[in-house]
Amino acid sequence: MCGFGGYGYRYRYQITKDGQRVGSVEAEYHGRAAWTIDHPDFVDPGEPRTIERLDDALYAAGFEIMPDD
Repeated sequence: MCGFGGYGYRYRYQITKDGQRVGSVEAEYHGRAAWTIDHPDFVDPGEPRTIERLDDALYAAGFEIMPDD
């Protein structure tokens, strides 16, 4: 898959809460991430926008992240 600006790999994930899809993420392997999550329980972790910071915020609020097929 193509990377951000030609660097790294791009992975796509879906974000769910209570079994419903509420957002999506595109990320580099252990790197930058861009997300869109539309749920009132989500608190954006801010900068740096990395998949690791997002994972921590999602799990703390009861969201699930899984590959987007």
